[in-house]
This record gives sequence, structure tokens and C-alpha cells, in this order.
Amino acid sequence: MSRDSSAAIDVQIDLTDERIRMLSGEVEIGDWALSEIVTNAQPDGIHLRAEGEEVILNLTEDAEFALALGLRTGPPLLMRRVSSLMRQRASK
Repeated sequence: MSRDSSAAIDVQIDLTDERIRMLSGEVEIGDWALSEIVTNAQPDGIHLRAEGEEVILNLTEDAEFALALGLRTGPPLLMRRVSSLMRQRASK
């Protein structure tokens, strides 16, 4: 997929039933088992690779997404937000 930021689109991400499903409006962008994808947190977003393609996700709830996927490494700011989220959840 294009690395051109002008090619960005808004998507909704559903992480249920051990799957990741991405929708833009009513159009399905992708639907994969979590075991079929590789994710990597980078300074420009979370990179998701599936079926030979790479998508860069710039998320409004990046810490929640990283935690849901079990990401344990990434840019320091993201990891601080993940840590904070984990502490909040543990205190409830």
C-alpha cells in the first residue's frame, strides 16, 4: 500500500474473535486472523503486514491497540502510554 500520507483513509478496526477486521464506511479493507498478521510499532505508526502488503496505522487509541495485540516494544512515548494504561487497568 502507498506510503504517501495523502493516500490516508479513515478506518474502523474490530478486534474480536481472534481476528482483525478493518472497515472504511461499509467497505471492508481487510479481515485476517491475528495469527496471519505481523505488527510492529514504529515512530510513524503501527505497521501491520498481511498477505505481502503493509499498512501503517495512525491510531487515535494506539496504546489500547498495542495492548490488545500484545505489543511489548515500540517508540518510548507509545510504550509509556501502554504502561500507563496497564497501571490504570490494574488499579480497577
